[in-house]
Amino acid sequence: MFLGELAEQLDAAAPRLTPDLIDQGGTCVLDALACAYGGREMPWVAQARAIAGTGGDTTIWASGGRRSGLADAVFANAVGCHSLLHEDTHAESRVHPGTVVIPAALAIGERLGSPMLDVLRAVVIGYEAVAQVAATVLTDDFVARGWRASGVFGPFGAAAATAHLLGLDTTTTAHALAIAASSAAGICQWARDGTTEVFFQNANACRAGLVAALLAREGATGAASAVEGTLGLQQAFGGTRDGAGKPEVRLDRMAVSATFFKAHPSCALTQEAIDAAQRLAERGIDPEAVVEATVHTSGAAARYPGCDNGTSLSTTISRQMSLQFAVAAALTDGALRPARYTGPPDPGLAALAKRISVAVDPVADRAYPRRRDARVTVRLADGRTVSATNRDTVNLSAVRVAEKFHAYAAAVLGDDARAIVRAVRAPGSCPDVAVFLARLH
Repeated sequence: MFLGELAEQLDAAAPRLTPDLIDQGGTCVLDALACAYGGREMPWVAQARAIAGTGGDTTIWASGGRRSGLADAVFANAVGCHSLLHEDTHAESRVHPGTVVIPAALAIGERLGSPMLDVLRAVVIGYEAVAQVAATVLTDDFVARGWRASGVFGPFGAAAATAHLLGLDTTTTAHALAIAASSAAGICQWARDGTTEVFFQNANACRAGLVAALLAREGATGAASAVEGTLGLQQAFGGTRDGAGKPEVRLDRMAVSATFFKAHPSCALTQEAIDAAQRLAERGIDPEAVVEATVHTSGAAARYPGCDNGTSLSTTISRQMSLQFAVAAALTDGALRPARYTGPPDPGLAALAKRISVAVDPVADRAYPRRRDARVTVRLADGRTVSATNRDTVNLSAVRVAEKFHAYAAAVLGDDARAIVRAVRAPGSCPDVAVFLARLH
């Protein structure tokens, strides 16, 4: 059965993870924490904290030292990681793994007093579980049916990371993954309606996966064929059981290595278009002189719910998802600033967004997800047409992720921000992750 084999392969891989993989897991942790601090004052973060209980033993990050029960704290922290849409992304699975794996891994590590090295190993394992399940379930019809990958596949990542830290054997881990399968959920209607449940979907997945592993530890069982069975995930979410593959966990192509870090607080599928628009802005393009513009991108970006939207921009999430808004902001400001998401949309940006269209570029479409490319073409009032493509490397490097963390967190943490980076970069120096988390005030 798929999940049984996955549990065995993840268990075999864990002690063989290379220093580079562990280090990438550390970069993922820094990126998740950066997002949590950057979005600490967003309304959905306040809402998640408002429903959390008090008096627990698990840290709610960036909350002034507040603690809550395990499940409530994990939920609130996952909302924080997702609060700005600035989180990491694994393009092949279309999941934001940091939002579901890292809150679970750090919370269980805090409860157990785990070394940072063990937590980072669990992060790598969790990312891989997400990718392996997605590879066998994700179909072209998946998004068209309205499903959201992070909500469907996220529980597996949280369950795998938690199971690893709990030291569950492979049989019990397989049960944890199977229980997590029953929590797979998340639709994309929010992208049409501009509503905020998107910020809670990954948190639900995170909490559900963690609880699944805890239940399995207590003896709860899950269907071994939860992925490939007659009524399993492949049928329910992909509409087919054809071509059911087996997991293939390989150290030379782990999901954590293919995960990228966003340069801009916007949908992952807008990142390259923003970069192309920035390059036009650097050439002195006057946004008021833009008669019309076109974003040429992959079909995955053009067709994803909410991305091709130049008119309905009244809510935060509608702007965070919109290719047109992202390009308009980059052309106008030379960057995409989170302040553009608050309050009513700027009239000039809104007017420019209406003059921008989205088209599928066949070359970019064939290259996705191996490459993520976009081109922005602009026709100006003087009759000229100018164009720019994204740079080869849009992703943030590990160094720039640390800078992103400092930019978002230093005002709150002061010198503790540097100590947090040191602990992640030299995990052997942190024998108890609870001490690390005590700094996340």
